[in-house]
Amino acid sequence: MSYTTTSRELIDLLGLKGSPVAVKLAKTASDVPAGYQKVPEKSRHCQFVQDARLKGLKGYAAREEHVCKGGAGVMGIEPLPPSVADGSTYHKLGNFKTAEGALDTVTAIPKCAETHYASVYSPLETAEFEPDVVVVVATPRQALRLTQAYLHAAGGRISSDYSGIQSICADAVIAVKERGVPNMTLGCNGSRKNSGIAEDEVIMGIPPKNLAAIVEALKVFAGKWG
Repeated sequence: MSYTTTSRELIDLLGLKGSPVAVKLAKTASDVPAGYQKVPEKSRHCQFVQDARLKGLKGYAAREEHVCKGGAGVMGIEPLPPSVADGSTYHKLGNFKTAEGALDTVTAIPKCAETHYASVYSPLETAEFEPDVVVVVATPRQALRLTQAYLHAAGGRISSDYSGIQSICADAVIAVKERGVPNMTLGCNGSRKNSGIAEDEVIMGIPPKNLAAIVEALKVFAGKWG
């Protein structure tokens, strides 16, 4: 399925800076979409998302390309480092007062139940694969409209489940992929420092199945609210 029109409408209707980002977790090397090459430089998942969003990056990152092993770990690309899995990294960094609190938090972080070979990235409008998740970096007002658009058809509530660590990997990708519903997160120290998520931006992960209805609702809002 092509998301070219959908992506352009999301950008126009919301006034997004950059593109929504298509993210796929490839189970094996043969599962990487045809024509997609390894990313040119080693980096972090959050930076790959930003580069797809703002620079048009299209490519995949296997274990060797992922500098942030916590992000690669929750996505099932490699095992979580023991110091991340037991919370000691975050305890030493000062995120948590006690080792127990750190362990409880990392235990609750969404983690992929399957192993994967690589993560694949593309701006949504040029994606040549079916994404597992679409990541949107937005202002709070834009995230509000996305929330309202998601709830437009049937109502309900939207999740904002996060802990301030492993945000764009665990919160915006794995939680959404595993649960099948959107999730909003505020980023983490790493993603804001290393990938340039701005102070006035939040992150939403959205299942691709919801995008068409979201766009239609945004058109209704544009007609009613301007």
